[in-house]
Amino acid sequence: MEPSRTRVCICYLISTFLIGFFIYILVSSNLENRRKFGRLREEVDEIAHVVLHTAPGQGDTKHLNEIVDGILKKRLAGIWDDLYTMKKQLRLTECAGRTTTTANTMTAEGEGGALMERTVPARINYAAEELGAKVQDVNAEPLDGGNLVRSVLGLQYSANPPINMLRSGMEPGNCFAFKRAKAVVTIKLAQAIFVESFELAHLCKDNAPNNDTTSAPKEFEVYGITATSSKEAKFGDFTYTNQHPPAQNYEVKSECKYLYMRFKFKSNHGHPEYTCIYRIAVYGRSQK
Repeated sequence: MEPSRTRVCICYLISTFLIGFFIYILVSSNLENRRKFGRLREEVDEIAHVVLHTAPGQGDTKHLNEIVDGILKKRLAGIWDDLYTMKKQLRLTECAGRTTTTANTMTAEGEGGALMERTVPARINYAAEELGAKVQDVNAEPLDGGNLVRSVLGLQYSANPPINMLRSGMEPGNCFAFKRAKAVVTIKLAQAIFVESFELAHLCKDNAPNNDTTSAPKEFEVYGITATSSKEAKFGDFTYTNQHPPAQNYEVKSECKYLYMRFKFKSNHGHPEYTCIYRIAVYGRSQK
């Protein structure tokens, strides 16, 4: 019996050693990945800083591109394409100060209710996810219903998550969808700015399934919130007109810098079951 017990003890020790070694490898790998992602986050923030704080028309374009190239070459190979979009954003910022040939004509309905056609030059969208903007809070009824577990895990809007509003893709279904027509969405901008205008976009009828765009939002209110106060400053009541271009721009005036934008959607264009918000963009300037 003694040799048998000895073999059992040896097997137990070897098994314990192997399990411990395996756990050590997993922990080491996890720590290394966390360090890599930490460095990646810092470098992405550096790119965003260049984009947001380089005034159009200032600085040497070649020098700025060399800075971005140097940062990009440090990136992990698997995400090169994602980070390269940040460099494109920098180029758009530079071009905005030198030319208006990239301008787009948009139709908007302001607080007074009159439609205006205006030319909007390329500008920084401070509500873009790639620049660090995020959805701070959502008060809406999920499409597939909600329960405590899904709410705690943040999965109540998993089918059509709110972050879709801050992304550039406009494919059918790539939106934030909620039941009926009422919702309150609070967005944290990439940085505090003097808001000059915002944009709301929905699918055009040619791209919508069955040419149905009745799920587009209609009446809504917009508020600004500073970084140091929770008090809302109302920009106005607005209407998204479903018979006009899918991206509609609304001019506003702000006397102070706002870090948060709150959108209170009150109705849609007739869909009885749900409303879809495809894209929100916010434009402005960091200095008065």
